[in-house]
Amino acid sequence: MKQCPACKTTYTDETLRFCLTDGSTLATLPTEDPTLVRPIGENPLRVDITGGSTSAYAETAKGSGSTILKILVGVLLVAFLTLVAAALAGVFFYYQSGDQNPGSPTPSPIVSPKTSPTPDDEKARLKEELANLQKKIEDQKKSGTNTSPFPTPARGTPTARVNSPGDGFLALRSEPDAEYGERLAKIPHGTVIELNNCEKEKVTIGSKTGRWCLVTYGDHAGYVFDAWLIY
Repeated sequence: MKQCPACKTTYTDETLRFCLTDGSTLATLPTEDPTLVRPIGENPLRVDITGGSTSAYAETAKGSGSTILKILVGVLLVAFLTLVAAALAGVFFYYQSGDQNPGSPTPSPIVSPKTSPTPDDEKARLKEELANLQKKIEDQKKSGTNTSPFPTPARGTPTARVNSPGDGFLALRSEPDAEYGERLAKIPHGTVIELNNCEKEKVTIGSKTGRWCLVTYGDHAGYVFDAWLIY
């Protein structure tokens, strides 16, 4: 089949070479392949799919499940054996320790440390002794025993001599305190007095350092600062 490229006239005569209308050279048209029509009644194409992959997957899944089960059983068995071994070791250790320590040790008594007396405790003790001395002096007064202004201390009693040349006397106070203690008497310089007890702690008054001591002077009992005493 041929066709005129100018007027598009188609000719089926294969012997023609030029268009009958305008004389143009005819061009040969390409031929189309015939369409094949499948006859009715023929069997369609069948594709058979084999089941080999399904069975292989099933076998693999079955094998993996069996392996996991074996692992779980092994882990449980190991844990059980470990618990049994720990229990046996505990029983053995318990009996061994019982044989080595047949009796519980006797607890040693707790000794509380001795506390040193505080200044307040010292003052309380001296005040108590002062009260006892004052009661003793009152009893002596009631019994008619005369006391001189410069009594002679009893033999064996600790004594001290007043050494206060500046003032000429040493104050006898009601409390072991230069500020709050009331002055009961003036003990003349050079007088020998009887010492009953002294505080352990030293204090500083002015430029002097010493202790407060409980003393007896005549019919009085009180405190003096031993920085002005000669032992």
